[in-house]
Amino acid sequence: MAKGIRTLTPRDLAAIMNDPVSLELRDDLPELIPGLSATTFVTLARTLTKEQRLELLIPHAAPEQLRAVVDFDGWRGDRLHTPAARTWLSRVATCLREQQAPRGSLVSLMESMDMELWVLALMATTAVAEAEPDDDAWKDRALATMQSLATYESPDGNYIVGVPDDEIGREALAIIDAVYHDDLMTGAQLVRFIKYSLGSELEEAQYRWRAGRLADEGFPSWEEAMRLFAPISRNEARGEDTTSESAAPHASPQGQPQGGRVDDERLLSLHPRPMLAALLERLSPHERGVRGREFLLLVNELMAAQRFEPGDDGSQRRAVDQAQATLNLGLELLAAEVGEEDPLPFVHSRMNAIGMRGLFRVGYGPLARLRKAALALHKSGQVSLTQPGSLLDRPWGPWLRGLVEWFPERPAGPSDDPSKRIPGTTTMPMDSRAAVREATVILAQAGALARLVFDARGFKVDPSWVTRVDDPAKLRLGDLIRTALVHEQLPGSAGALAPLTVDDLAWARAHLLDARGQLVPALRDGLTTRLRSLDASAHADAIIETLSTRLVVELSGLEPDAEGAIDLGKVGGMLTIQRISVWLKTGIDSNAAGS
Repeated sequence: MAKGIRTLTPRDLAAIMNDPVSLELRDDLPELIPGLSATTFVTLARTLTKEQRLELLIPHAAPEQLRAVVDFDGWRGDRLHTPAARTWLSRVATCLREQQAPRGSLVSLMESMDMELWVLALMATTAVAEAEPDDDAWKDRALATMQSLATYESPDGNYIVGVPDDEIGREALAIIDAVYHDDLMTGAQLVRFIKYSLGSELEEAQYRWRAGRLADEGFPSWEEAMRLFAPISRNEARGEDTTSESAAPHASPQGQPQGGRVDDERLLSLHPRPMLAALLERLSPHERGVRGREFLLLVNELMAAQRFEPGDDGSQRRAVDQAQATLNLGLELLAAEVGEEDPLPFVHSRMNAIGMRGLFRVGYGPLARLRKAALALHKSGQVSLTQPGSLLDRPWGPWLRGLVEWFPERPAGPSDDPSKRIPGTTTMPMDSRAAVREATVILAQAGALARLVFDARGFKVDPSWVTRVDDPAKLRLGDLIRTALVHEQLPGSAGALAPLTVDDLAWARAHLLDARGQLVPALRDGLTTRLRSLDASAHADAIIETLSTRLVVELSGLEPDAEGAIDLGKVGGMLTIQRISVWLKTGIDSNAAGS
């Protein structure tokens, strides 16, 4: 580290991260700020932007740190997000001017950050007219063509710049004006670059440089990060396969983010898991530091694998939660292998052997198997139409949608602690063997439900009914089963499924509910018999409870229309003639009619 740059203790760093405005109480900012890692600097910059106190940060920052903010927050995929990038660069220029930085400071900073980055951020929607020799009317013509734009005449009189008259456009003019006042020749050079540079080439080059810088910060390419989702075999995890790379002695991770300091408390900073917490308590301070660095790299790799934007705080919190949960699951799996009263010495030794990344891959093993089973059910189990599990009732549909992702997760439920939910998400990572077992049972139930609908030993429903409804996206397999249950009890029924009429529903309400408002035993008995024939007796209770509860609610809640007949428009849990109106009128499936 360069001379004069100070290294913060973990306690001081934590205090500053918790209250960035506390920087104003320090008199060592010129030595402290340049030593912050890129990720720490970006986090502080976001908070101080909201507090409007960037003067505590920008005048003392290194060019690499200021560029890191654009790397993290200024891109959307492989494209520079002009508003975000331009706004940040405008704040930098404004802060230097307000702090009365020496003349030439802005130009020096631009060149150190990369002049082409500034050009790329400024050139979008920016028009430039250049003076023409011996033509005194060029200015009038330029202003006439830019009459709908906000314009700026350069101090040297050689250029007129036009931008959309909005906040983002005016920021571009403010930056150009600041550069001109910092150095006249560089200002003219910047405007020429804006006029004559090819944006696609600049963006491609900047994206490649950014990818390299992110790799230095621990964010690998997507292809490299996807190797994280390669499970470790049981023999490798136990250390019995000494030929594999993952079973080799584990060295301290390379590619540590620049800055060299990682708050190892991040391992437990979000939602501490019991076994992970117990193991970390046994580590020495040195080991915690090593594992803390590994954990940070693991989180970055997990973000890259899921294509999360590096600068998104919510995505980072989610990746931290996923990493903690999967590490805890891996520890539980290793502990189950030895079956000892105190398995921590064994799992500690295995973590030293395969590292945090290897331990994550141990935990990902059962998640990968769940994902494979979920994808098989999605593709061939007749449970999906518009999206994975779209034909499944709750809870099976949300579970399937969460399990088919590269990082399988379970849907958040009402019993989950709201404080453990990541804002903006509807799923939570599985952090224990019990959660994996629950997911396995849910998938088995979903498969049994599909067989109950379409199998010859079940209700043998014609799959074409799925496409005959007016709105297939709202159809659930449970609707078909409940319809079939009612239909087969109707007097004179032919046995095959058919949409229910007003008279059918009126009869069902009168004859299929007992005096207590519960389904007559015949319906439950029929479901039990069919599930037994499908070898799904183990799941009968859960399936029958879900289906019958909805059927009771539907039959009990049938509402009359204006003429006193049952209102079919308010029946949502069964297949009625109201829901297949297009097919009844035309004989054409609603999907085909819509196309």
